[in-house]
Amino acid sequence: MKLPLLVRSILVATCIAFAVAAQDADSLDTATTISKSDTEFFETHIRPLLVDKCYDCHSVNADPVEGNLLLDSRPAIAAGGSSGKVINGTDPNQSLLIQAVRWTDSSLQMPPDGRLSPQQIAVLEQWVSRGAPDPREVSLEKANRETREIDIQAGREWWAFQPLRLADVPESGSLDHNQVEATSTSWPQKRIDYFVIAKLAQQQLSPSPAADRDVLIRRAYLDLTGLRPTFEQVQAFVNDDSPDAYARLVEQLLHSPHYGERWGRYWLDVVRYGEDNFTGEATTPSFPFAWRYRDWVINAINTDLPYDRFVKLQLAADLMPNVERKDMVALGFLGAAPSYHKDGRLSKEVVETLYTDDWDERIDTVSRGLLGLTVACARCHDHKFDPITMSDYYSLASVFASTVQAPRPLAKIDAAAETKFMVDAQRVFYFSYAARLLRDDPGSKPDEAREKVIRFRAEMEQIKQENAALQETHPELFRHLVQLAKQPRPYPDEPQIESNEDDEQRGRRRSNSNEPLFQAVYDAGFHVDGSDPDFTMIDIRPSEVRDLDILIGGNVTRPGELAPRGFLAVLAKSDPKFQDGSGRLELAERIFSDAAALSARVIVNRVWAWHFGQPLVATPSDFGSQGAAPTHPELLDDLAYRFVQHGYSWKWLHREIMLSATYRQSSQPQEQAIAIDPANQFLWRMNPRRLDIEAYRDCLLQAAGTLETEMAGPSDDLDRSTRRRTVYGHVRRGRPAALLELYDFPSPKSHSPMRESTTSPLQQLFIMNSDFILEQAESLVENAIRSTEVDLNQPEHVDGSQRNALIIRSLYHRVFGRNPTAEEQRMGEQFLQSGSLTQYAQALLATNEVIFWP
Repeated sequence: MKLPLLVRSILVATCIAFAVAAQDADSLDTATTISKSDTEFFETHIRPLLVDKCYDCHSVNADPVEGNLLLDSRPAIAAGGSSGKVINGTDPNQSLLIQAVRWTDSSLQMPPDGRLSPQQIAVLEQWVSRGAPDPREVSLEKANRETREIDIQAGREWWAFQPLRLADVPESGSLDHNQVEATSTSWPQKRIDYFVIAKLAQQQLSPSPAADRDVLIRRAYLDLTGLRPTFEQVQAFVNDDSPDAYARLVEQLLHSPHYGERWGRYWLDVVRYGEDNFTGEATTPSFPFAWRYRDWVINAINTDLPYDRFVKLQLAADLMPNVERKDMVALGFLGAAPSYHKDGRLSKEVVETLYTDDWDERIDTVSRGLLGLTVACARCHDHKFDPITMSDYYSLASVFASTVQAPRPLAKIDAAAETKFMVDAQRVFYFSYAARLLRDDPGSKPDEAREKVIRFRAEMEQIKQENAALQETHPELFRHLVQLAKQPRPYPDEPQIESNEDDEQRGRRRSNSNEPLFQAVYDAGFHVDGSDPDFTMIDIRPSEVRDLDILIGGNVTRPGELAPRGFLAVLAKSDPKFQDGSGRLELAERIFSDAAALSARVIVNRVWAWHFGQPLVATPSDFGSQGAAPTHPELLDDLAYRFVQHGYSWKWLHREIMLSATYRQSSQPQEQAIAIDPANQFLWRMNPRRLDIEAYRDCLLQAAGTLETEMAGPSDDLDRSTRRRTVYGHVRRGRPAALLELYDFPSPKSHSPMRESTTSPLQQLFIMNSDFILEQAESLVENAIRSTEVDLNQPEHVDGSQRNALIIRSLYHRVFGRNPTAEEQRMGEQFLQSGSLTQYAQALLATNEVIFWP
């Protein structure tokens, strides 16, 4: 079928842009600069592995250096050894290093004393596929000579750790009027603007004119609600010449329930919200109640819950006094945190390592997300760049080693009964897993496996009997325990029991559940029990804590000094050690006392980035020495200081930013300004940028008239025909929804500093060919025709061309919130002479005006 002209033009333009982008990508392949994500990948996964498994034989400290191969620096790896280069290109199958660790050649098997785990080999393969990025410039020997012990006192002098202060606002009289237009002296509307215009003056730049009023209302709606204003709302604002019209508009939008849906989703990026685990294997089931945490976040944002309390509840609601039960749902931040599968047949050391990986993820999310520090880089050695020690790292890890995930009941019950339920839910789940695994795969010791199966079945039955009283007091809790206690298949010589398989499957595997429970955590010491050489179990000790040893090189078999639960020494204003329980509450409080200045800078910088498309500190999750310096340090400090003074109010911060002249600027380019500041680092205009997938999809549904605004409740499958807002879509860590993945939705497996935007032909092919877009185009046309019929008094007396003209106008009202220009009207009428209304509507939905920020 021949494609309509407008649609064909979109595809051709996209393919040309993609070809240019591909050429640019090729030119980057030879660059020596290592991206921040590659550096983090190396420091988190590769360096610890090389230190633990390779350095004994392949570092400058080895005696002798086996095979003349050094693996302790990038130049050494590039040089190779006696057998030649160990990494050749980006194909793991062509890498001698990968061949050696795979043990595919009997003459080359590394490490020689035991094979790497499949996960470790996969990490090395991924590293090679990424081009083996390696930030190490010098040998380990030279690095050791140059390494100094971390000076905590000196580290406290870093700019990001300094107290906040109300900055001196540059006076308009101090601005260079030869560099800044005369009208700019009256340009500032908020304190923000004085800092911005002072920077512009230094760069010989001027601010852009204010955006047109119809543009400004669209920007405000999209920014605060993720939806567009109607044509009537746009016209009413444009015609309202009262001086406070814009301020009233912002206030109205801040009180819309859609505001929480929009800004709650931003927060979910920071905390890597997801509703399942990486693979959904036996020991890592989905989180069927995670959606309650998402809804709690949306409601908290809508009610302007102060940011400090907002965070504290997510870390330690169960340990805080006078917390309403509904706010305990905030614990879903940790309760739905991702975990790795731990096969009970693995050794105690391997299982412990996997649990340390889980704790490492918690440290990374909390430290980068809330403090803007890469604490996880200190897992195997003191931080190479920032004043963070291994002791700091393992003190935080001890907090999470004393914290266990478990569902909690929505209803308030006796504390002791609740703790017993959470412990028993964890125990019965693990006994069920172990019994079914050993029944179906007994290994080389079937008799011993059967003994364990019988014992685990008895344990589950005992737990059910101990909780029998719940059938009367809290039947929903008893049902949950029964659902978790899925029995293994009977042995052939045992009575065959008819099990209610479907109910159990629904109880354990469904991605959403309306059971009155929520994902949460509680304090308990977490230990791995390796007393059985054939099967590794877990040992949970309620109300106990577990302080970890520092693990040399991140290796659980090489414990060092004890690292009691505590805060980062460089930020602590007193003894960093925690005293109460797991330390989660003390951690939360220290973030807003000892680290108050840093945590305020981090969240203000994030909010700024979400408003402007770029942060003041270009590395929003790294305020350390390897991060970027702020472009406007006085502005950042001033805004963060006043944010704290105004009670950590999200809505105050929105008003302060959105009512500024800086925010209200046009996004149109200026040739002279682009030549001086092409990245708009100094904010001479509003940044034009593509909408994120949530706002884009929601606006398509809104324009088509198919958007359903029902809030809250279990998540919808975005791969099916759901019409609710995208924030209510099911977020899968193992297999993301196709539409989300297509438009750069961040991975919910780990903390996301900020969204990245890519352009690919697949996106335009989606717009041209997907059932979703076609359905919206058809609904859009139906609604446009229906409204046109209402507008016509005697539709039978209107000819086809007049009718099409009215429908085109109606389509523009619905899609863009404006009237078509004369040229747009002419082009539309010309198109409809050969194309259909649905094709025309589809082309409108594919335009830049729909997908780009105004």
